[in-house]
Amino acid sequence: MESTYMEIYQCYKLLGLTSNATLEDVNKAYKALALQWHPDRIPRENVQQQLQAQEKLKEINHARDSLRKAVEQKTTNSEAKYAQKTSHQASSQTNRQYHQHQTRYQSKYQSAHQSTYQAQAQQQTSERSSERYSSYQSQAYQTYQSTQSHQQPSKQKHYQSESYAASQQSTQASPKPQKPDLTGADLRGANLREKYLEGRNLSYANLSNADLSDAFLHRVNFQGANLQGANLFRANLFQANLQNADLRGANLIGADLSGSDLRGADLSGARVGFGDKLMVKLTNVNFTGATMPNGSVHS
Repeated sequence: MESTYMEIYQCYKLLGLTSNATLEDVNKAYKALALQWHPDRIPRENVQQQLQAQEKLKEINHARDSLRKAVEQKTTNSEAKYAQKTSHQASSQTNRQYHQHQTRYQSKYQSAHQSTYQAQAQQQTSERSSERYSSYQSQAYQTYQSTQSHQQPSKQKHYQSESYAASQQSTQASPKPQKPDLTGADLRGANLREKYLEGRNLSYANLSNADLSDAFLHRVNFQGANLQGANLFRANLFQANLQNADLRGANLIGADLSGSDLRGADLSGARVGFGDKLMVKLTNVNFTGATMPNGSVHS
């Protein structure tokens, strides 16, 4: 369900931002508040403050996710308006050129017509020229009418073709964004920091040593993917599919794996905290058959 205007307003207010904030502003504000309210910064024996911090962190995560979508939607709408404006300008320019051509043509015709009229006045003084002039006038008029009947439709068709071509070029200039299937893609060492990849298919992709820190990875399919040594610091992996994924040596500190499927995954040597402090959110995670960071296999 799309966020309402009031919900978006509350999200801006929660992160201390205005409605003209960029995606970079949203990410910076989120990082500062997430660090401030992270439960690991509060003593475990203070249960009330722990619960308060967890709820606050959920609100901050929701605000960041909602504003990311809002900013991206605003960018898409701006691009569509620009394309429409460009198309309108191209059409207006074509119409102006057509009217200018018509004006020049009419001016030439009026000049020619005036010259013919003056010649007629001079020849009227001679009765012998009268018949010849009448014949000439009739022929000239018939020639003009024939020229007009042939040239006018072709000119209109030419300008209509130009207008249609300009409209087609403007339409093709702003294609709709597509989300290709990235199954088996080679993204070794790729910089995917803060990327929005919700719902993408990256099954069996090679993402070893890739930078996915602060990336938005809701419901991404990483089944069988190679994430060995990848940096997933503070990545949002809510309900991600990580079945049989290779996460050996990956940095998972600050990541949110709530609802993720890690059946059969290999997390040997993965970084999940400092000392005895676990700094990964693991609510409702399925670890069946997974190799844990200490080398043990979860039953």
